[in-house]
Amino acid sequence: MIFLGIDGGGSKTAFRLEDDAGREISRVETGPSNWISAGEEATRTNIAAGIARLPPPDIVCGGFAGAGRPEGIRFYEDCLKNLLPKARVFVETDFFVTYVGAIGLEPGVLLIAGTGSIGIGRRPDGTMIRNGGWGPLFSDEGSGFWIGREAIRSALQAHDENIDGEFAASVCAALKLGSITEVSAAWKSGALTVRTVASLAAIVFRQYPGKPANRILNEAASQLRGIAEKTLGRVGQSNCRRSIAGSIGCQPLMRQLIGMEFQEPAEPPERGAIIWARSQAQR
Repeated sequence: MIFLGIDGGGSKTAFRLEDDAGREISRVETGPSNWISAGEEATRTNIAAGIARLPPPDIVCGGFAGAGRPEGIRFYEDCLKNLLPKARVFVETDFFVTYVGAIGLEPGVLLIAGTGSIGIGRRPDGTMIRNGGWGPLFSDEGSGFWIGREAIRSALQAHDENIDGEFAASVCAALKLGSITEVSAAWKSGALTVRTVASLAAIVFRQYPGKPANRILNEAASQLRGIAEKTLGRVGQSNCRRSIAGSIGCQPLMRQLIGMEFQEPAEPPERGAIIWARSQAQR
């Protein structure tokens, strides 16, 4: 049996092919495959480009951003079955395969904090639960976008109070704006995106412990700690494995500020997809 695991997100798609003994055969990456943000055509193209560079698998499991709704599942199933008509296909969410890669099929908690944020838990009976992760406008507390939005808000407040400073100037320069007051128009026009705002987190980390970076990062850590603690409470097993993933969560400073003990992810998400595929193939 040849297994293919896919981790498809908003910035890239990772493919891992391995044999029945768990030996890696090949690994490739292509562009984004979140059909909601990248579009259907680009998503199909990027998935097809990756599969074209690999020997055909017998079983494939894809974990995709955008597969959390029935129409998303149907889209990815259709895409994979057309490309791999002889393979057995499983479609899951990207955060599910990230959990399985990080923790396995045992009870635990995974805190993901990158551009967005979400807490994923697995109860002893196998039930999966989630906390947060409902998108940048209404959720994603403590995430890269949340940090970037707070940076913009602080820069706007500095402007209103006629305070010139390095922080506001850095935010303005990173967004390529002549003035921070142009930010609303840039967002409305699409020149400013979720990813662009999230990229401001790097500036906030660099300027810590200065103000307002100190406040922003401590508040972000408090939000992320709350997500992890709530997820842990809902799992109902305090001594279960806890892990953390994502560009924000893996920042050493953020780990320190959160103040909880986390283990490193055991495997990457694409390997998590294979682990899940193997468990389902045995049924």
